[in-house]
Amino acid sequence: MTTITMAGALNAALRDALTEDDKVVVFGEDVGTLGGVFRVTDGLTRDFGEDRCFDTPLAESGIVGFAIGMAMSGYKPVVEMQFDAFAYPAFEQIVSHVAKLRNRTRGSLTAPMVIRIPFAGGIGGVEHHCDSSEAYYAHTPGLKVVSPSTVADAYSLMRDAIADPDPVIFLEPKRLYFSKADIELARTEPIGTAAVRRAGTDVTLLAYGPTVSVAMQAAEYAAEDGRSVEVVDLRSLNPFDDETVARSVRKTGR
Repeated sequence: MTTITMAGALNAALRDALTEDDKVVVFGEDVGTLGGVFRVTDGLTRDFGEDRCFDTPLAESGIVGFAIGMAMSGYKPVVEMQFDAFAYPAFEQIVSHVAKLRNRTRGSLTAPMVIRIPFAGGIGGVEHHCDSSEAYYAHTPGLKVVSPSTVADAYSLMRDAIADPDPVIFLEPKRLYFSKADIELARTEPIGTAAVRRAGTDVTLLAYGPTVSVAMQAAEYAAEDGRSVEVVDLRSLNPFDDETVARSVRKTGR
């Protein structure tokens, strides 16, 4: 068991992927020398060199465009948008090219990349630093969209996202970066699998990312009033785990 933060678990996942596959590269604004605004990429440039983890200009469209070319050439780029609303300049690249490459080329070309986006509120930031843009990506065919709520899932989902043959939007809850847990650094359930965090019988409450802890607290309050709330952590917005959600709703009826 390792006591580690969510940021540390993400760093470990990136580090393990870089070690195991020399086609994995990490780049974005301030991810190299600084180690990222939230230190998720801390030490990667030092340990793997500037060819594997490097800084880019402040141009999100260029970052994703460069990643598309690398993915088409056999690499597995992992890029960081730094903050959620900073990703909008890259939105056209993501929806018009990243998401459509496999379909456009009838599968002859793919875009195996991970686009890391720190998202959501809870850190006291201004509007460009506390956005929740997941609906845009979840409603774009061709993209997988995931968001961890636990330290263990942060490691596992990142490893799976990097290994995936298609593009993954990886939404990292900023206010959970420094939450800690004792975990095994291991890959568990694959992308597309929800988890029942609390069993209940009266109502099903769906949550993901930073909202899971809020849902769990609400379930505690409801229990004090004699109501049994089942909390389902979606983990993956696309693909969506219909089976787990439907099973829960059939049980609770709400």
